[in-house]
Amino acid sequence: MDFRTQSKIVKSGLASRRGFRSFLGSIVSVFAVTAYGCATTDVSSPKEASAEPEIVTTITGPNTPVEIVTGAGYSLIPKNFSELPAWQSTNFSSARLSFLASCKKWSKQNTEKQLSKSAPYGGIISDWMGACLGLKAVVEPDAIADVFQTEFTPYLIKPKNDSSKLTGYFEPELEAKYSPQGKFTKSVPGIPEDLVRVDPSKFEKKFSSGKVWGRVKDGELELYPDRKDIIDDPKKALGFVTPGELFYLQIQGSGRIKFPDGRVIRAAFAAHNHKSFVSIARHLIDSGQIQPHQAGMGSILKWMDEVGPKKAQDAMNVNPRYVWFTPQELLDPNKGPNGAQGVALTPMASMAVDPRYHPYGAPIFIDTRIPSEPGDWKGTEFSSLVIAQDTGGAIKGILRGDLFFGWGHKAGGRAASMNHDVDMWVLLPKRLAEKMANAQIRKNSEMSNG
Repeated sequence: MDFRTQSKIVKSGLASRRGFRSFLGSIVSVFAVTAYGCATTDVSSPKEASAEPEIVTTITGPNTPVEIVTGAGYSLIPKNFSELPAWQSTNFSSARLSFLASCKKWSKQNTEKQLSKSAPYGGIISDWMGACLGLKAVVEPDAIADVFQTEFTPYLIKPKNDSSKLTGYFEPELEAKYSPQGKFTKSVPGIPEDLVRVDPSKFEKKFSSGKVWGRVKDGELELYPDRKDIIDDPKKALGFVTPGELFYLQIQGSGRIKFPDGRVIRAAFAAHNHKSFVSIARHLIDSGQIQPHQAGMGSILKWMDEVGPKKAQDAMNVNPRYVWFTPQELLDPNKGPNGAQGVALTPMASMAVDPRYHPYGAPIFIDTRIPSEPGDWKGTEFSSLVIAQDTGGAIKGILRGDLFFGWGHKAGGRAASMNHDVDMWVLLPKRLAEKMANAQIRKNSEMSNG
């Protein structure tokens, strides 16, 4: 059968939730050989259904579950899905769409490529293809939940230092002008003529691969200066906005620019000056210029209007990081900007992580609190599955995340009110979990015999 035929069978309900896992094992085996040419995923067969409704609490993972100790200050502790808060009541539809975006990115790469050199627990692309194919074949919420439970094993992310923090970010929507007018004095900066991008690993293998932006002066590559010393070329402007809104646009890294004639474009992240991020809110609180409850974006923009352009700019200059943008047509207003993985972000299902510890594309179940509306600093309990698809200058740490809330004013208000502790579980494909467990068992044996 081709993919469309198999999808119709799933959608028609011929594969019930109890019988779905056996059906899934068959189609994943077919897909994995014909579509991707990689080994199949080992899917355990379910027990015979009894007269009582089935409640899934434990899904078999590695034959010998074992704590996986990384060399980066944290361990992955195997758990059952029944131990994840509110797992049974979670809707995974958005997480499925977000994960499939990562799968599409992987499908264009070498299947033997590592997801991350700095977070090797992510394995190689072929380890994830069975889960990609299984989730692509289903659309109903119950079937999606079954695939996640059948294909993955959850691991609690346990750092030696238990500190954690989950914040929020969003895509601003800014009113803009085509030329400087009134308060719209700051250009949304396009890529400078002299900007060059360098991947150090192309020159020496000992260097990490990645992006370095700078300019050439006297035959040498140098970094751009701090924010206060950068003067942009107005001919490169994507549009003109207010100083405060430009500042927050650069913090978010992307935004929608709306012009008086109705045209909307996306100002997409292009480069930055490699300076460390400094919080303007923390600076204003520490210097006694605002109170802690005034730390949100709206309150700080109001403060800027009250103190005038010079004092406001001095405060913004405390943050030396500066970002340049490239214009993109907004082809689909229901999709977010591309994250660091290179896929469009999904509201409430994409999260920025520290790539030193976690691979892009990994599903991470989070348990935290989130604001139900702007200004709700206390928040309400929230447990959900999100996909690691982005990073940011302030996202540093093992249990450090930044949840993408979407776009617009309300999303911005909620994101600005988000700052809570978080517990995280990463979901690893069973094939990968088995390999990781076996490797850890060998390592433990060698240590005990050594």
